[in-house]
Amino acid sequence: MGGLLGLVLVLALIVWVVRPRRPAFPAPEDDLTTPVDREELEAAERELLQDPTPLSIEGEFDDDDWGPGAPRSP
Repeated sequence: MGGLLGLVLVLALIVWVVRPRRPAFPAPEDDLTTPVDREELEAAERELLQDPTPLSIEGEFDDDDWGPGAPRSP
């Protein structure tokens, strides 16, 4: 009886491993069917250009690195 149960479990494992998978849901950034809202993009660009205190990409937040491997602040 134990051999039969083992055989059923092995067959179930094989079927589970080789069965076709359902395609995963696409990530939101992979959505190529939704049209781009140009007006919203242009409004956001205008807002960034009118920002009185723009931040630089280079080094504005050097002290804000707190992830793994980050050096400790003195």
